[in-house]
Amino acid sequence: MSFLAYLILAALLAVVVYFWAELEMKFRPVNYATGLMSAAIGAFACGRRAGRAGWLHGLFSGALFVLASYYVGIFLWPTAVEVGVLGRRLLLGVAVGLAGGAIGANL
Repeated sequence: MSFLAYLILAALLAVVVYFWAELEMKFRPVNYATGLMSAAIGAFACGRRAGRAGWLHGLFSGALFVLASYYVGIFLWPTAVEVGVLGRRLLLGVAVGLAGGAIGANL
C-alpha cells in the first residue's frame, strides 16, 4: 500500500514540478515528505486491517517501507550507504508508522 501511495504521490509531484518550476529547487525535502506520507498511508492501512495492535503493525509497516525504499534507491542510483542517514530515516519512518497504525486501528 505504501509503494502504491508513493507511486501516486510521486506522479502528482512530477506534474506539480512540471508546472511550478520553482518547486524543483526544493525537490529533496518535498520528495522526502512524500515518502513519509506514503509510509503513514501504508501504516494507516495496516492498522485499520489489523484492528488490534494496529500501532505494532504500523510500526513494522513504516520501518519496512523506509528500509525497502532506501535500498531500492541505493540499487537504482548507487551511492555510498550512510548509516547515520539511514538511521534517521528509519527512526522517523518508525515514528510515522507507529502514529499511522495507531490512528488506523482506532478509526
